[in-house]
Amino acid sequence: MSSSPYLKKVLDNGITIVAEKIDTVQSIALGMFVHSGVIYEVDKMHGVSHFIEHMLFKGTVKRSAKKIASEFDRIGGVLNAFTSKDFCCYYARVVKDKLEKAIDVLGDMIMNSQFPQDEIERERRVIMEEIKMYEDSPDEIIHELLGQNIWKKARLGRPILGTKRTVGAMTRDDIYEVFETQYVTENLLICIAGNFDWDKLCSLIDRKLKNMRKGSFNHKLQKIKPSSDASVYVKNMEQVHLTLGTEGVSFSDDRRFALTILNAALGGGMSSRLFQEVREKRGLAYTVYSYHTSLANTGLFGIYAGTSMNQLPMVLEVCRKEMEKFKDKGISTRELNATREQLEGNMLLGLESMTNRMNRLSMGFLYNVEPLAPEDTLAPYLAVTTDEVNKLAQDLLDEKRLAITIIAPTADIGPILEQSGYSKRKIEILKAERIEQ
Repeated sequence: MSSSPYLKKVLDNGITIVAEKIDTVQSIALGMFVHSGVIYEVDKMHGVSHFIEHMLFKGTVKRSAKKIASEFDRIGGVLNAFTSKDFCCYYARVVKDKLEKAIDVLGDMIMNSQFPQDEIERERRVIMEEIKMYEDSPDEIIHELLGQNIWKKARLGRPILGTKRTVGAMTRDDIYEVFETQYVTENLLICIAGNFDWDKLCSLIDRKLKNMRKGSFNHKLQKIKPSSDASVYVKNMEQVHLTLGTEGVSFSDDRRFALTILNAALGGGMSSRLFQEVREKRGLAYTVYSYHTSLANTGLFGIYAGTSMNQLPMVLEVCRKEMEKFKDKGISTRELNATREQLEGNMLLGLESMTNRMNRLSMGFLYNVEPLAPEDTLAPYLAVTTDEVNKLAQDLLDEKRLAITIIAPTADIGPILEQSGYSKRKIEILKAERIEQ
């Protein structure tokens, strides 16, 4: 393995900086990451991390919400943010000579956001509309519902946006208390990828964020036992949305490299087994794919398909048979090599994006895994053997382990599961209104 090309420094106040210098580009991607998200939220504050993300764009001591937006528009930069299950990221992309402006604005947002009451009420309404929009997109919300099914009553299974009840009840003091607890120096990682001077960068961040609240954010991760139940949400619509899922592997588990190969071969692209069998050969669905997400101490592997009610039994049966075939016969050397080639192309294209490279740097802070040098990125995937993929498939693709979540116009799903060859399992029938709680 090559020596790490990454630059790293911990400032005196506890802020960590990790950077990758690339002299051949004219841009810089900058991200500020904090441990936050639903896995750290108490029941009554469900959705507060996402609420805080919105509020950081609503004004500081010296900048209004409009000024935050206009300063980035004026320099032709990009400013945005997102909240995941276990972290929040505020990021910018600018040309290299506008880096100081990006750090100044982002640092001001992180340190000095004011949370004015009128903006809280306005943004509360915005988030309520965001929740409604999400609920009206069954192909998106089905994945949250699968997580709720797999991780029953656990924080990890909760939707990132929160619920109408919790978002509607949060007070300004409640929200600001969480902000003060989480947005502290030792809970902040700043990642940069692009064309910069390292010494000037560190000096600039030290100067701009020297007055940030000092402290650490103590957090514990729950160890959750996954379920293999079926949940059916009854909603009047034309299409049925189906997910099959189980606990995957964590980001610190080296089996994630084999799982990436398995996922790509099973349902990760147009040449994958599921796409070919479900869509191309039988025309049973427009969209069908598999996916995997790794988190700090767990992961989620899932399969999604959207189909009509009369074709649901066949889609279920084909998915089951393809999983059984993969589990019993495994992946061939030829398929393994083809999948590696596909991943190589995807990864090399991804490395051309400064934003992708910036996000890669955050993994050490978020998941305690040292990021690989770009030239070494492919090595763990190239080292995966057919035996490793097949061993993982035998465990992961066991039909009895799968939780099943369906949004359908009828509750009569039990007979369809049995008809399609699935083992008996607990089936919970839920009304559409439960999606919106």
